[in-house]
Amino acid sequence: MTEPLARLGNVSRAYQIKAAEYEPVAIAAAKAEAAHKAARAKAILRTQAEGERVSHATAETTAEADGEVAALYLERLVTAAKADAHKEQLKQLREQNANGRTLVTSAREVDRMHAEGRAEL
Repeated sequence: MTEPLARLGNVSRAYQIKAAEYEPVAIAAAKAEAAHKAARAKAILRTQAEGERVSHATAETTAEADGEVAALYLERLVTAAKADAHKEQLKQLREQNANGRTLVTSAREVDRMHAEGRAEL
């Protein structure tokens, strides 16, 4: 019984640690998205304010070609990928936790049956 219980404890601790680490990852992803959107919008407005009239599509294309906007977009993608990976790790640990609870329950039932003399080894 102690092995499944120890395993469950380890997985539960790993889940708690990973869950605590998620907040700064999610905040970084949100900040990166906001920074990219703000820089992109400013670049679009700047393109539309300069010189000739241009379509909104042209202004968007020009904004996306801007080095700063492109760098912020890359940062946005990277931080979003890290947040997604973190979520997937949490899902995996949650599933392992559920499996661990099942193993502990099964071991407890086997121990109970042995104690009652109803199980053969």
